[in-house]
Amino acid sequence: MLALGGCGGGSGDDDLSKDDFIAKADAICAQYAPDSATLEQKFNQSLKSSDLESAAQDFEDQASDFTAMLDQLEALTAPVVDQTTMSQIIALGRQRVDTAKQAADAIASGDKDAMIAAGKKGSVLAGQYYQLVDGFGFRTCGSSGSTGTTGSTGTTGATGTTGDTATTP
Repeated sequence: MLALGGCGGGSGDDDLSKDDFIAKADAICAQYAPDSATLEQKFNQSLKSSDLESAAQDFEDQASDFTAMLDQLEALTAPVVDQTTMSQIIALGRQRVDTAKQAADAIASGDKDAMIAAGKKGSVLAGQYYQLVDGFGFRTCGSSGSTGTTGSTGTTGATGTTGDTATTP
């Protein structure tokens, strides 16, 4: 989330056009979409059955997947004129992950107030994140592809899931 030093490098994609960069990034995001949907379903089922330990783990798993996706995106070299925006996108994504982890801890401990606070913070971060990624031109990585973490009480944006009271990493 911090300065990305050009948002990656060394991957042989130093001269990508913005369209080519978006295509590569969207391909990375697409790798995580199926698992994201599965984890979201598991999360929602765990919540419905009041299995907070499993729900928290499902949420953590979504955050881990989103982190892996961000790491891959960060390894791509954005066109020079877009590196600052990509650094902001990665930073917001990592803030979403941190918030998702806070939400998972709150879920596991049954701390309703902390869950609500993390949910509110996650929703704000998700809005900022998707505004940037959609404005950049991403499709699969954007809100239409939704590779985020979200749960009924949780986090949107870790791996593309959304829920009733989203907390988005």
